[in-house]
Amino acid sequence: MAEVSKREVIVTRCPVSGASELVYQTGWLEEAYKKLDAEIVLLQSLDPSLRSLHMTQKPPLAFRDGGNVPPIWSHSNGTDTLLIGLSAVKQSHAIIVAPDSDIKTIEDLRGKRLALPARKDNSIVNPMRAMALRGYLTVLEAAGISRDEVTFVDSYPDEELEKPHGYMGIKGTPGEKVKIEDNYVPTHMGDMKALKEGTIDAFFSHRSLVYQVISRGYGKILIDIAASDLSNVNNIYPSAITVDRGFAEKNRDLVVAYLKELLKASDWETTHQDEAIRLGTGGQFGAEYEHIRDSRPEGWDERFKPSLDDDLVDMIRSQKDFLLKEGFIENDFSVDSWIDESYLKEAIDEYEQEKKKAS
Repeated sequence: MAEVSKREVIVTRCPVSGASELVYQTGWLEEAYKKLDAEIVLLQSLDPSLRSLHMTQKPPLAFRDGGNVPPIWSHSNGTDTLLIGLSAVKQSHAIIVAPDSDIKTIEDLRGKRLALPARKDNSIVNPMRAMALRGYLTVLEAAGISRDEVTFVDSYPDEELEKPHGYMGIKGTPGEKVKIEDNYVPTHMGDMKALKEGTIDAFFSHRSLVYQVISRGYGKILIDIAASDLSNVNNIYPSAITVDRGFAEKNRDLVVAYLKELLKASDWETTHQDEAIRLGTGGQFGAEYEHIRDSRPEGWDERFKPSLDDDLVDMIRSQKDFLLKEGFIENDFSVDSWIDESYLKEAIDEYEQEKKKAS
């Protein structure tokens, strides 16, 4: 009898330390897929020419779990994906000012220069720019400051400082050895230089990057939205779990198995918070345990488990509307039509049945 070839499942990691990071780092998903004659292939381990799929989500990419701006953008451009789950892990979304800045309160931002991430190639959406803009506008509105009362300054990556770094592998997938210099903070090298030279007054940061900047003495937090009463809705809140429709229709068992492992990991996390944070360092460049821990406010994991609850769907709808209004996407679409709840429902049913049998 001819040997049945394994199904390759190409996944892409987004460094947000959700349930997907747990199942990748522990090898739980790898083990589950072996039972189904399938294997995980990390997109970042393939030819560099394919890495744009992290944003475009075109086949052969199967799964993406992470920031919601790229999947919203790619779906608005016609990429045939399904939204099969959402999670909302609270992590720092902060405005950073210089250590010796005279900006002490939000009101002091009036008349100041705020950095907006920019790049020369605009053919692919810039989620960092979208995130910074929404974060700024959330804070400015709370202080009664109009966008016309600040100056947004395009902040381009410093090609000398922001050297291309490797990628961090997952269990069962080869990775590259990554050397992190003491002062290296991915995506913020240019911002930190501009802040020190006084060409900007503040920049926006998120998750462990905030505390990588702070711990190295390059800035201080003016406000952390995640630790405030302001809305957290942004690129990584909530995170979106999406799958290529063609892949899902041909490999329903693999989609359900993936979601089931996320549900298991979410339950495990409730009694292993500290270990979950430590595992999260495997997906965030330059991050140490303390950076991730400090970026998580109390109750950070309340929405860790994947769901399609109405309030999370409303957040995605709000984000889609924001991206449309601000010109990050050109084509509107129905979020409800994007969603397919059947995979998550099946995963929940199977998981609950397994728990009953085990007890």
